[in-house]
Amino acid sequence: MNGSLSYDEKCSCAKSTFCIYVRRSQDFEDSEKDYLVKTITNNGFSGILYVSSVLAGWAIVAGIIDSVLFPGIIAYAIFHGVVDYKVLTPPILFLLGNFLAKLVYITYNLRGKVKALDILIAALPYAGSAYLLRKFLVKDKLMRKAVSMYLTSQKNEVKNKLFSLFSKKQ
Repeated sequence: MNGSLSYDEKCSCAKSTFCIYVRRSQDFEDSEKDYLVKTITNNGFSGILYVSSVLAGWAIVAGIIDSVLFPGIIAYAIFHGVVDYKVLTPPILFLLGNFLAKLVYITYNLRGKVKALDILIAALPYAGSAYLLRKFLVKDKLMRKAVSMYLTSQKNEVKNKLFSLFSKKQ
C-alpha cells in the first residue's frame, strides 16, 4: 500500500489522526486504503473532519448556553412583565458573536478547501458540523463508511476516558 503514495501524501497522512486510523484499519483492503488516503490528503478532508468535530463540540456548548440564556429571558419577562431591548440584547449579542466567531474559525481553517457559501452555512447555529460532513460525504460511500467507523472509535475512546476518570474518583 505505501508504495503507491507520494512522499507528500505520506507526510500529510502522518499528521492526520483520521488518515492514520484508515491506514491501520483492518476493515479495508489495500486498494481501498490507497483511495481513502489519497482522498484525505489531496482534498484536505482531514481538515474538514477536524473542523466538523470542533463545530459539533461548539454546538453542544452553545446549546447549553442557549438552554440557560433563553429560558432565563422568558422567566425575566414573565416576572417583570416587560420585554425590551435590554432583555433581548444578551441573546442577540451571543448569537451574533457565535456566528462571527464561527465564520472566522471556519474561514481560517478551511481557506481554499470550501466555498464561501459553504462557510456561511456551516457557521449557522447547530448546523455546521452536519452540513460539512454531508456536503463532503454524500457521494462517496467508502469515505462515509470510513468516517462513520472513525467517529465511532473516537466516541468510544472518549467514553472510555470519561468512564476511567469517573471510576477512579469513586
